[in-house]
Amino acid sequence: MFAATSRLRSSELCTLVETQLTRRTTYCLPGFCYHLLMTALQDDTMQRWRLAQLLIAVVLANSKPIFSKVLYEAGWTPVQLYFVILLIMTIVLMSHEIISLERGERWGMTKKDIFGTVLSTIIGGVIGPIMFFEGLNMVTATESMLLTSLLPLFVVIFSVYFLKEKFSNQMAIGSVFLITGMVVLLWPDVQALSLSTGAFLLIASSMLSALTTIIHKKYIKHRHLDSIVMVRTVSSLLIVGAYILVRDSSGLEFLATPQNVWLVLALPLIAYLIPFFLYFRALRKVKAMDAGIIAAMGRVIGIVMASSLLGEVLTQNHLISLGLITFGVLFINVPLTKWRVVPSRLMEIGPLRK
Repeated sequence: MFAATSRLRSSELCTLVETQLTRRTTYCLPGFCYHLLMTALQDDTMQRWRLAQLLIAVVLANSKPIFSKVLYEAGWTPVQLYFVILLIMTIVLMSHEIISLERGERWGMTKKDIFGTVLSTIIGGVIGPIMFFEGLNMVTATESMLLTSLLPLFVVIFSVYFLKEKFSNQMAIGSVFLITGMVVLLWPDVQALSLSTGAFLLIASSMLSALTTIIHKKYIKHRHLDSIVMVRTVSSLLIVGAYILVRDSSGLEFLATPQNVWLVLALPLIAYLIPFFLYFRALRKVKAMDAGIIAAMGRVIGIVMASSLLGEVLTQNHLISLGLITFGVLFINVPLTKWRVVPSRLMEIGPLRK
């Protein structure tokens, strides 16, 4: 009798538990599906926002030649302009670093970090940028953007040589597009078997910028890359300041009565610092293909902006070159991003890897 009652109660208990589980599953299933849907929408929104950040960063960084051209016409020299850019960037980056230190972040540089920082400062923080601004003074803003498009090609060459990366078919196709685009752009110089000083300086600055990317990738393993950026910027400021004092008898007197102050202040903020924080933050979670497409789009938008705002005329050669270069950048940037080498340096500061 007792055993029969126990079996009955066990059967009733199992039925009760099964009923409750069925009810809970029925009630939770819509909520679970809703949660999945909202999570997917949120992830999609975040991805779109990261892509927007990347595009804004690339477009703003490509506004550098436009700002510079306007300031050249106001009487600024290339070296003076770059010194002021470094000065403002130093103030902002030092403030950022102080805030980071107050949050408890600490850092220390190894000998390899120091060597890479010194070398990249000289090549990519002083010589390369000065060559860029000097070359920009001799060509149009549109041509400067097209000429500096060779940077990904130089990154590929240095990556294969120094980092022992493999040269893929995709990179070969991209290289052909870039070189063909350069030939079309510089066709008058090609026919005359000569190269203008401005074009030479801009291409050389791109080569040094690419070399800086590889130096950073090879030697600098520091965790807090913003600290490396600050050290490089301060060092570049001191070297460029000393160069001005030696080269110009008036020294830094131009700082006493600067022209177009607000535009000078806007240049480092809009074309350097805002892209710096947006670009590398978004790049961490953006697919390589997306990053390559946006880098190509940003250059096109920058050239359209230069033509519209500065009134520069786009010739047939410019348009053909732009099309070829866009395809070249797209083909090369994707594998470079997969290598965790940032293929396009938006500014003369880092960090230069994801």
